Amino acid sequence: MSLSNKASVIIVTYNHRKYMRDCLNSVLANNPLEVIVVDNGSTDGTVELIEREFPQVKLIKSPKNLGYGGGNNLGVMYAKGEYVVILNPDTRVEKNWLEELLKPLENEEKLITTPKILTYDGLKINTCGNIEHFTGLTFTRGLNETPEKFSKFEYLSGLSGACFAMKREDYLKLGGFDERFFSYMEDAEFSWRAHAKGFKILYVPNSVVYHDYILKVPSEKIYHLEKGRYIILRKYLTWKELLIMLPSLLMTEVLTWGYSILNGVRGVKFKIKGLKEGITTKIEKVACDRKKLLKSLDWKIPEDQLTYTPSDKIIKKIANFVYWINYRVILR
Repeated sequence: MSLSNKASVIIVTYNHRKYMRDCLNSVLANNPLEVIVVDNGSTDGTVELIEREFPQVKLIKSPKNLGYGGGNNLGVMYAKGEYVVILNPDTRVEKNWLEELLKPLENEEKLITTPKILTYDGLKINTCGNIEHFTGLTFTRGLNETPEKFSKFEYLSGLSGACFAMKREDYLKLGGFDERFFSYMEDAEFSWRAHAKGFKILYVPNSVVYHDYILKVPSEKIYHLEKGRYIILRKYLTWKELLIMLPSLLMTEVLTWGYSILNGVRGVKFKIKGLKEGITTKIEKVACDRKKLLKSLDWKIPEDQLTYTPSDKIIKKIANFVYWINYRVILR
């Protein structure tokens, strides 16, 4: 039996009808054990399309919108496969995508794999796994590079929530996605938790996904990103680590406040809202080797993402210098 026949592919959707036909056809061509679609209350005909054209798909109709993390947790509960594969609905996949993504999981324990994700037209890279920064920032890795780049297997700081695979048993042991993250940052928190629990994240370049993605951070997204960032820092680090990291945390505040101000009154409003909720949301501290956790994260941020002027790039170069010095002190 091929590895694909041992996999449950989970797709959470909310009004993604225009993508579902191509997405499901490409996934089914990979011969998984099952495809589970969790619908979060779509009103655009997504459910009707799946019921009419894809009777072989297991469709779960959630009575309420559970968000991306909650929807995936529900899907995994119903999964029968030895492996679970999380996949965005606004994607299509190559023929050998699933088998290649699963191969490394067969012989290595405590492993998560994430593929090469290209833009929907295949002309550029969307992400080759994510960059999880030790101050809680998160970035796509390889954004807008040519598809030929990032051709080697690598262990990374972060998985991409758009697609990753792992053993179902491991997903359940880790506790699945934290459902307090309704949208955005759920994959960042999951990456931090994976490292905290001794897992590795492996980038698999010969497993390819096409994703309809454009990098945008509107004011509302600032709220979700910042709320999530503060929750992650509080959840995984103690006051001791946060104090040692203070120069880097202040530098990140300069960057996030600066970007919020560029978004005007709404940007500032949502930054404040994210800050307030991020530091007041109830959390449960995760016990782990915190120095080892920080060592598994990245210290450098991309200097070309969300950069619009030469001064933006200079500020990010200064930030990376501060991060580099501080990170060395942290890991001493």
